[in-house]
Amino acid sequence: MLGRLDPRSWPITAKVPLAVAGLMVLVGLILSERVLARLADTQERHLRDLAQSYLDGLSSAVAPSMLRDDTWEVFDAIERARDLHRSLRPLETVVSHADGRVIAASDPRRYPVGSLNEERQRVQVAGADSFSFEAGADTATAVRKLSYPGQTVGFIEAVFDTRHLAAERRSVMFALVATNGLLTLVLATAGWFLMARMMRPVTILTNHLGLARSVSAVPIAEDVVMRQRGEFGRLFRAYNALAASMDERETLVKKLAEEERLGSLGRLASALAHEINNPLGGLLNALATLRTHGHLAHVRANAIGLLDRGLLGIRDVVRTTLAAYREEKRARDLAASDLADLQLLIAPEARRKAVGVLLDNGLDGTVPLPSTPVRQAILNLLLNAVAASPEGASVVLSAEVSGHLFVASVRDRGPGLPEAAAQVLTGPAAATPLRDGGLGLGLWTTRRLVSELGGRIEVDRPGEGGTVLRLIIPLRSGEELSDVA
Repeated sequence: MLGRLDPRSWPITAKVPLAVAGLMVLVGLILSERVLARLADTQERHLRDLAQSYLDGLSSAVAPSMLRDDTWEVFDAIERARDLHRSLRPLETVVSHADGRVIAASDPRRYPVGSLNEERQRVQVAGADSFSFEAGADTATAVRKLSYPGQTVGFIEAVFDTRHLAAERRSVMFALVATNGLLTLVLATAGWFLMARMMRPVTILTNHLGLARSVSAVPIAEDVVMRQRGEFGRLFRAYNALAASMDERETLVKKLAEEERLGSLGRLASALAHEINNPLGGLLNALATLRTHGHLAHVRANAIGLLDRGLLGIRDVVRTTLAAYREEKRARDLAASDLADLQLLIAPEARRKAVGVLLDNGLDGTVPLPSTPVRQAILNLLLNAVAASPEGASVVLSAEVSGHLFVASVRDRGPGLPEAAAQVLTGPAAATPLRDGGLGLGLWTTRRLVSELGGRIEVDRPGEGGTVLRLIIPLRSGEELSDVA
């Protein structure tokens, strides 16, 4: 929820139109303020000029009457001035003596003759004529001081109706708001459509990159690429070249991994052929003995026992080999017997290298892990350990369940695993395999198998020499095992 409120997480197709709208609102406010200020200045200047004209004419008409203190003449002059300047819309006009007493007014009831004019007193304190007008106000006030050479004889105060100016200001303000709002909406909408159109190639590329991260790199359709020009066209073509390169790399890696798998099988098959060929000679000798001396009971019993043990040994070797390299239709739980099979499977290669293989099997019953990938991973490590060990040394395979983890370790007495090879085992599962004496792909395949099970591989180098490779894989539930199947 907080991410949605953070503007930085909004798509650019939303941020750009909002930015355009915000800038338009800001520009509209500034322009509206300047237009209204200019309108107010124009209205005030125009009203001031008209008010001065009104007061000029009225002061010329009432000055002689004020000297004679002729109230009716002053009142008549006020009425004539009002009729003459109807467009100015005077509301009130008050003529008073220098001491503030009213001589005549357009509204005698509000300003009786002889009453005190407070406005005149304020102007007298200021000592000058005044004009008061507020933008948007309903009235404006103007005061004129009447002077006779050497002295002040009186004051004229006039109040004008400015509601029409306020209405004009409101009309202009409404027009500005409506125009700016419409322009903001139009430009924001145009900005949204423009950015959506401009960002369409980015959306296409983003979707394909998401697929490349979760599944595989899918090239952009050629017709889509052909419709793009400029930077996006070059970007699409570069992405398609990258996708093709990634596909070729993945295909090559799978091919190399399969070649490594077949190479391992070939090495084992060579050793197993030797292992099977040896008892076959004895079995053939037993058959020849039976043919020659089969009538003798003790000879017959010894020959049949030899045949039985030899055939059982050959069967175990073949069965173990098939179990290691045959795909299972359903995921079978790892059992303690799987490790014994691995010891039997690696024995011919170990005898060929004059290396012993010891098993410390701490498993009891079955372990909730798919047996095939775990056996394959351990077998790869055993093959590498036997290949790295000198004659007369021993390779130790141990396994146990510790808490919710399956832990299997392979220890050899070789010169130590190179750092580059250790990086293949402990680095990312998608890292490029090494080609180091034919062992790099086996290590890389092991890393992939363990990673797919959610586990990891640790590499230790004991002080007495050799290398300890430790597989740590979390146990899984029944549902997860069915998914693996």
